[in-house]
Amino acid sequence: MTDSRSEIETVAVVGAGTMGAGIAQVAAMGGFETLLFDPVAEARATARGRIDGSLGRGADRGFWSGAEAEAGLANLSVVDRLADLAGADLVIEAVPESLELKQALFAELAGTCGPDTLLATNTSSLSVTAIAGGIDRPQRFLGLHFFNPAPAMRLVEVVSGALTSPGTADLAFEAIGRMGKVAIRAQDAIGFVANRCARPYTLEGLRVSGDLGIDPAEIDRICRIGAGFPMGPFELIDLVGADINLAVAKSFHEQSFGLPRWQPSQMQVKMVDAGRLGRKTGRGFYEYGDGPHREPDPEIDETRPVLDRDRLIELAGPNAPEVLDRIAAQIVNEAVFTLAEGIATERDIDIAMLNGFNWPVGPIDWGRRIGFGRVLATLERLREIHGEAYLPSPLLRKMVGNTCV
Repeated sequence: MTDSRSEIETVAVVGAGTMGAGIAQVAAMGGFETLLFDPVAEARATARGRIDGSLGRGADRGFWSGAEAEAGLANLSVVDRLADLAGADLVIEAVPESLELKQALFAELAGTCGPDTLLATNTSSLSVTAIAGGIDRPQRFLGLHFFNPAPAMRLVEVVSGALTSPGTADLAFEAIGRMGKVAIRAQDAIGFVANRCARPYTLEGLRVSGDLGIDPAEIDRICRIGAGFPMGPFELIDLVGADINLAVAKSFHEQSFGLPRWQPSQMQVKMVDAGRLGRKTGRGFYEYGDGPHREPDPEIDETRPVLDRDRLIELAGPNAPEVLDRIAAQIVNEAVFTLAEGIATERDIDIAMLNGFNWPVGPIDWGRRIGFGRVLATLERLREIHGEAYLPSPLLRKMVGNTCV
C-alpha cells in the first residue's frame, strides 16, 4: 500500500443486495461519506428506501436514535455509474461469490479509482489472494468479511492476502472500528477464522449422531443446556440450509486437498437428496410449522460450558459428557491448527467466535478450561477408533508437553 493515505473518509460499496446495502448502512452510520453502486438499475432504485426502512426499524427498537438514523441516511448516496466511485478512499465489493466476477470487477475498479484507494472484498469462501491476482498494486487489496446481517452482526474479519501491506490492514482495521464493529485480524486461509473454527461444530455433531446413534434433537439439547450454545448444530444446519452447509463442507474438503477432519457427512448428503433442507423447506432435522420446532429448555443458573460431570448428566442427560467431549475436542483442535498456521492470534480466535457466532466461550479459552491434556486424550482415543479425522495438531501436543493444561 502507499502509506501516503492516512485516513479513510469516503467508503464505496459495490452491490446493493442484502449484504451490500447492510455494509453501506454500517459505513454511513459510522460517519463516513458513503457511495453505493449496483449495476442493476432496479437494485439502485430500491436501495435507498431499503436502507431508510432498516434505519427506521432500528430506531423504533432502540438500537440508535431517530436523529442518528437521519444523520446516517444523509451520509449515503446511491450512484448510477462505477466511475462515480473514483474518489473513494475504500471500496468494498459485495457481489455474488464468483472468482471470475470479482476479479473482473476489481480489474475495472483498479483502473477507475486512484492508486491509493483501498480495495476490499467481502468474500466468505474465496481466496483473497486469488481475487487480487489480476490487479495492479495488490498490496492495497484485502478482505473485509462482514457477517450477515451486517448492521446487526458485530464481527468483521480484516483479512490480509499474501501481498496485502501492513499499512493497508491497519487503516482498514481502524475504519472498521469507527463503524462500531469488532474487528479481528486474519491471514488468508480456508474459512478465515470464524467459519473455519465453527466448522467442527456441525461436522462433529453429525459424526456423533451417526457413530453413537444419538438423536439430533438430543445432541442439540446437550449443546444448549450443557455448554450454553445459542442453538445446537442441527438447529444451525436447519437455519442456514442443509444444502448450503453441505456445499461449504464440500468446499472446505476440496480446498484442503481432502483433509479427513473436513470430510462431509453422508447423513447430510441424504438430507439434501431428500429435499429436507431445513427452515426454508419446512422440514429438516426438525419440522417447522405454525408452532415452535422444539420444547423450550429449562432455565439454568450455571456458569458454562464447563460443568461437573455429575451436574452435566443431571442437566443434559447421560450422553452429555461424551457428546461435549467430542465436540469440544474437535473445536479446540481446529482453533489450535488455526493458531499454529499463523492465521490469527489466540485472542482474535476467541473474539471471532464470541462475536461472529455468539458462542458462550472462545475455543482457546474452552481448551484451557477443559484442559488441553483432556482434549488431546479425547482426540487420541477417537483417532484409534475412527481414524485421521481426529489427528491432533502438533501444536496441541506441544502445549500439553509444556504443561499448558
